[in-house]
This record gives sequence, structure tokens and C-alpha cells, in this order.
Amino acid sequence: MRVLIGVLLLLHGLIHIALGVIPNPDAAQPVVATFLSDWAGSWLLGGLSGKTLRVIGLVLAIVAGIGFVGAGLAIFSFLLPHDWWRALAIGSSAVSLVLCVLFWHSYFIVGPVVAVGIIVALGFIHWPTEAILGY
Repeated sequence: MRVLIGVLLLLHGLIHIALGVIPNPDAAQPVVATFLSDWAGSWLLGGLSGKTLRVIGLVLAIVAGIGFVGAGLAIFSFLLPHDWWRALAIGSSAVSLVLCVLFWHSYFIVGPVVAVGIIVALGFIHWPTEAILGY
């Protein structure tokens, strides 16, 4: 179970980091228009310029991505203490949820579901237990 959760956290982190470079197929020129490029808008931050929105989006995506990668490494006790994995995963999920809300796009439909699922499972239900993870 630890390997599965750790790999999923690592992959989830890499997906967040990749949001800055993955082309958006809805864009007029998908080769250069990523989900968080200048054309992207935020329904909540509409008064900000495209560059400011891009920076906000990229920072949120990178922070969430690094946090998920850190959680994945911590669950294996690699480079980070094992005790950090749960807090990193919950914190990264909260950042990811903010990102999805601010820059809502139909392609992000899975994001909030995963973020809320992680927050509920790790923060409220306290699953998986250390025994399930093999500690």
C-alpha cells in the first residue's frame, strides 16, 4: 500500500508541475498556450493582468507539485522524514484546490475531487494508518 500511495503522490506532483507546460487543446495555438498561459483567465481574479494570473497559477501549481513530490518521498522516508508525508499531502491538496477554484477549467474536474479526497482521507478519517503502510 505504501508503494502505491507513494507513487500516486509523486505522479500527482509531477502533473501539477507539468501544468505550466502542457498545452491546452482549447487554445487557438495549443503549442504555446498552456492551461496557465496569458490567455487563461480566472473567474475570481478577473481584474488582474494575464501575466499576473500566469505567475499566480504557476506558483500555485509548482508549490502543490513540490509538496506532492515531497509527500511521495517522505512516505518512503527518502530525503524527508516519514512523519511529514501526511501534512505535505494535505497542504498540497489545499493549494491544489485553490488552484482549481481560481483557474477553473473543465479539464480540471478530477482535481478538486482528488484534493478533497486526500484532505478527507488523510486529515479527517486518518486513513491509511501507519500499520497499513507497514510502519
